[in-house]
Formats: sequence, C-alpha cells, structure tokens
Amino acid sequence: MAPTKRKLEKTNVGEQVLDLVIPYIRNVEDRNPVSSVSHKFYEIDGITRKRLTVHAPFYPNPASLSKRFPFIESLMLKGFPDYCVKGDYGIRITPWIKQLALEFRCLKELHICGLVVHDEELETLARTRGKDLRSLKIKRCKGFSTDGLMHVSKYCNQLRTLCLRHCYKIEVKDETWLHQLALNSTVLERLHVRNTDISDVENLTLLAKNCSNSLISLKIGECYLSKLGDAFRYAVRLEHFGGYCDEENELVGLFPPNMRSLSIKYLPVTPYSIVLPFLNHIRKLKLAVELEPQCQCLLFKRCPNLEVLYTQNACGNKGLQVIGQFCKKLRKLTYTGDGVVTQEGLIALAKGCTNLERLRVNLHVISNEAIKFVGTHLNNLRKFRLTAVSQKGITDIPLDDAIRAILMGCRKLERLDITLWHGRLTDVGFEYIGKYGANLRFLSLTSIGISNAGLMKLSEGCPRLRKLILKDCPFGKQAVASIVFNIPSLRYVWVKDGDRYSTGLVLIRQEFQL
Repeated sequence: MAPTKRKLEKTNVGEQVLDLVIPYIRNVEDRNPVSSVSHKFYEIDGITRKRLTVHAPFYPNPASLSKRFPFIESLMLKGFPDYCVKGDYGIRITPWIKQLALEFRCLKELHICGLVVHDEELETLARTRGKDLRSLKIKRCKGFSTDGLMHVSKYCNQLRTLCLRHCYKIEVKDETWLHQLALNSTVLERLHVRNTDISDVENLTLLAKNCSNSLISLKIGECYLSKLGDAFRYAVRLEHFGGYCDEENELVGLFPPNMRSLSIKYLPVTPYSIVLPFLNHIRKLKLAVELEPQCQCLLFKRCPNLEVLYTQNACGNKGLQVIGQFCKKLRKLTYTGDGVVTQEGLIALAKGCTNLERLRVNLHVISNEAIKFVGTHLNNLRKFRLTAVSQKGITDIPLDDAIRAILMGCRKLERLDITLWHGRLTDVGFEYIGKYGANLRFLSLTSIGISNAGLMKLSEGCPRLRKLILKDCPFGKQAVASIVFNIPSLRYVWVKDGDRYSTGLVLIRQEFQL
C-alpha cells in the first residue's frame, strides 16, 4: 500500500504544480492538450485564458464560448480567407455582436477578419462595449459605411488602436466620423485607415493636437503629405507614417524627428530628397511604387538599420546585391514586381542578410545551387515564399535537392509557399518535405507535383502542419482526402483546380487558439 500512497501523493503534487502553471502556458498547442487531461484542468483553462481566436463560420454558438471563457480580454473572430471565398459570399457577425453585448465584460481588444459587418452591429458594439475597448481592428470586412464608424468614434473614446485594413467596400458618406474621433480621442496611439480617403486635413490636425502625447502611428488614404504640415507639428511622437507623396517642394523637414517606419504609395523624383535625411533611423520601409533603379538603390544604401522592407524589384539583381551589402539587420523582405531577378541576386542576398526571418521573392532564373545558399546562410528563416516567374528559368530539373537543403538548413521554417511549374518537383521532393518539414505549420504549393504518390509521401511527415493549400496540382480527390487522416494536426485544406475550388475540405477540425 505504501508505494501506491506515495504514487498518489506525487500525482497530487504534480496536479497542484500544474494548476499554478496553466495560466502561464501561452502556446495553443500546449494549452489544448492540457485542458483535455481532466475536468479540473478544463475549468482552469477556461477561467485563465485571456486571448482567443475563433473561426466564426464553424462555431455557431457564441453563448457557450462566453460561458467557457468568461474572462477573455482579447478576441479575434475570423471568417473564410479571401482565397477561399468567391463572389459576395460571407458570414454575418450578428450573433457574435449580440453575445458581446451581453457577455465578455472583460473584453478590451476585438479583431474582426473576413466577416460581414453592418452599421447597426458596429453601433451595438460601440454602445455596449465601447467604453472598455482599447483596440478595434477590422480586416477584409464589408457591409458597413462611415455611419458605422461614427458610432465607434462617439462611444469608443478610450481606443488606443483603430485599424481598418483591406476593407475596400466601405461606403464613404462623409467625414463626420473622423471629426467625432478627433474630438473624443485623447489617448489614441494608432490610426490605420488606408482604404478611406481623407479630404479635410483639419480633422487630422485636430486629432494630432488632442493626441499629441500618444499618437505614434498614422496610416491614411489619399491625403497628400504637403497638406499635413500642421498635423505633423502636433504629432511629435509619431514614429510610423503611411500615405501619399506629391510634387510640392515645401516638404523638407516635414516629418517628425522620431520617424522609424515609412510607407509611401507615390514618390515622384521632385520630393525624393525629403526621405534621405532620416533614412539611417528607418527600421521599416514600404514602397508601393516603382522608383528609378538608381534612386531605389540609393535608398537602400542609406538604410543601415532597416529591418523590414517591402519594395518593387525594379533594380533586379542589383537591388538584392545592394540590400545584401548595406542592410545587414534586415529581418523581413518582400521583393516582387516586373523586374528581372535571377539566382545571382538571391545568392548575394543570402550571403549578406543572414538575419532574415521572412523572405518573399519572384525569380526568373532558379537553380538548386541558389536555393541551397538560402538553406545554408538563412538559418533564422521562418517564412519563405518563392515564385518561379518563367518556366524556362528553372535551370536544374528537378529542384528536389534544393527543397531538402531549405528544410534541413532552415530548422525554424514554419511557412513554405512555393510556385513552380509541373515536373520541377518530383515525388522525391515531396518526400523530402514530409521528412524534413517537422516544424512546418503552413504549406502552399502551386503548379507542383507529378503523381498522388508524392502527396502520400508528404503526408507521412509534417507532424505540425495546420494549413495546406494546393493550387493547380495534379492530385486526385482520394489522395487529398487521405492526407487529412494521415496528418492529425491539419485544420484546413484548400484545393484549387483552375477557377474551381473543391468543397468538403475547407474545415477539417476546429480548435480554440490563444
């Protein structure tokens, strides 16, 4: 009896320790298994979770969610991804708004993504939870107008963050909502409304004046820089700006001194010099335009502290060579467009920017050697998106060894997105993905594959894979269905064949996320 008693005592001590530890477990992959151990752990998980992500189309009963997680402070509601939804199909957020009005009394942050949101729902949300909300982000949503934003501006006067991203169908009636926001806000830190044009700069000036001690990030639509002088003079703490540049010459010295991030959608040659004086302080640069190659390379040379860069590849290989030589601290790079980029540029980048964590690049010429350089030098890479622009540009056939080198060298790789041409990756390459892709959570393959056998080989590995996207790949429905049962971690599978999406595999399993 004594050994059994000691065993029970150790078990009780272990449970007591775990009771104390559960609130500090942040990883969803750890939280969910722990909550399924016992009813007690299930309850502790429910009352200690502060952040939650829910895929709204597949969780139709919000009331049970609020009952299980009564103290949620941050909630993300997600609909279908845009590449999965066609036409005007969308999921209404109505039942969730009704539940938010009744429960979730600790809610401080709400992120709505890919759902249909109407003005009356924004009004209900603002009236019931507005005084407590500190952050409201609406991404890829439709159905609302500036009337809905008016309610947010009126009742959510403690907002630190208001973000509207990729909401291209906002009905703009007037700018009263912005005036109301400027009057009511004194603690706003981030205002991101890139898809809403602003004509009355006096509202922005008033907002900057009232929030001069807090405003650090401002990203707006078509409101030219030359009109923002007064707003910038008040926004002395501003670090991040996104907007449009114009041809005016009175722009020198316009930006606040603390600028660390710049996103410019139009940068003509005339005011080009306005960004040069403070480029050595810039950490993030997004250029949504094609500059002259010499101007673009000059910008890169002036950014020794750059960590994030989104730019067109107008300079081709020369641009990647300059980036590799001067931007040693770069962590994220998107280098796409119509410019001609080959393996030479990729090799130069891999040798120079060894801290890269995310890389998206379009290549006209690809070889096993070039991609192997990525695997050898970019050991911190977490996200890699490679697109072969030209079928003739793939000099080595197949690229199986290159894929193996990437997965073996980049042990932290979680997201892999590859677009090649049929025949450029054989069944052996798919076997390598399964064998060496132990940390992959997201995998997207376009125009890749030879037979079903390759997909089956892939499914024997990838133990952490959650999302799989197959576009124009030569796999049968039976093979795609089989992979669902071979990889228990899978939550989503999208299959696209030309203009058609297969059905029945959009949601595999539902699980709450932290």
